[in-house]
Amino acid sequence: MILTGLAALCTVAVVCIATAPSALAKAHSAKLAKVTVHDPVVYDSIIDPNPGNVPSLSFEAHGVLEVGNQVSLGGTARVLNNVVVQMSSWACESGSWTGTPSPCASTPGDTFSVPITLNLYNVGPANSYGPSTVGSLIATATQTFNIPYRPSADPVNCPATPTKWYDAGLATCFNGFFNNIDFNFGHAVLPDHVIYGITYNTNTSGFSPTGIPGPADSLNVAMSTEPVSPSVGSDDYPGTVYMAVHDGGYESNYCDGGAAGIGVFRVDEPTGYPANNGTNSGCWGSGTPAAPWSIPAVQLNTLNSPSPSFSSSNTVSVVAGVPGFSFTVTTTGAPTPSVQKIGGKIPKGLSLTSNPLLGTATLAGTALTTDHNGTYTIILRARNGKNSVAKQHLLVTVTGGH
Repeated sequence: MILTGLAALCTVAVVCIATAPSALAKAHSAKLAKVTVHDPVVYDSIIDPNPGNVPSLSFEAHGVLEVGNQVSLGGTARVLNNVVVQMSSWACESGSWTGTPSPCASTPGDTFSVPITLNLYNVGPANSYGPSTVGSLIATATQTFNIPYRPSADPVNCPATPTKWYDAGLATCFNGFFNNIDFNFGHAVLPDHVIYGITYNTNTSGFSPTGIPGPADSLNVAMSTEPVSPSVGSDDYPGTVYMAVHDGGYESNYCDGGAAGIGVFRVDEPTGYPANNGTNSGCWGSGTPAAPWSIPAVQLNTLNSPSPSFSSSNTVSVVAGVPGFSFTVTTTGAPTPSVQKIGGKIPKGLSLTSNPLLGTATLAGTALTTDHNGTYTIILRARNGKNSVAKQHLLVTVTGGH
């Protein structure tokens, strides 16, 4: 699956590398999205410091529906805060990274929008095709990211490969452009072993292909290498990934040629794994059969399960007879607290609706003019675990009544 040659040629971005190993340790001069790190990190296979570009996996070129890995988390913190995924953009505002029909041209700083989903699954039991399966969904996050176009072709500084862009800081020419995306998970609770999956749609790939050529066709998932990565946590089955590929000639991108199922997000391992890892065409190792192996560049960051607290005001005013009143009670804590009314009185015409997914409760409605003016006390409780609660006396002042 991983092409390590510098002369790989294709019509869309594939798995390619265009840098010398010594360049990876140097500073990267182009502007990149900053990796957001939240202590403690429980799994880390990201590439840092940021290089100009790295080996990467193209959804469009390889018919990928979803790609990820089964990992074992380090440390003891299990309340997920965010996940960083590293990408490689080969997209140009005009022209193409191949130079056909015209050289790549991009305005510095310009971006294109792509909805990308990160799924987190429990680990399911083994079956006849692998040591584990994808279990139930723990959490999912879909966010629309502004992905940078790769810089314009620079034939002056890249005369040997005039279609590439030039990184002045590294004094190196690249096809793709390395960048980070950051998913906010709202404090999902993880087990010690988890399967993650990355998915997005391109013209012909992803679970819901767009059917329209676009810049996402040249967006790849960055790959780091074992055993250098991961630096925190570990991979349960080194030298494998989890992947789903659609049919239509893309089956050969599975290590087993699709024998264990096509279009199914599953472990992708070579025949005779682990002894023969890296020896089969379409597999994840560049060694024969030893490491290095390629894995997605991902970082999982957690919190230490803070107790709940109320972050919104404990006082609010409402005018009776005026429609459209709404006040949202907000909380903090991990996991996300649920908010409930446990006492007190709500003014007539208003109601309290809780949203446990967001850790909020909304007081809304039209207070009745037939109700009494005065201050009403609503007693609220936020809970995110056994014996992990907070209380608030919400004071609601009503005017315009009688």
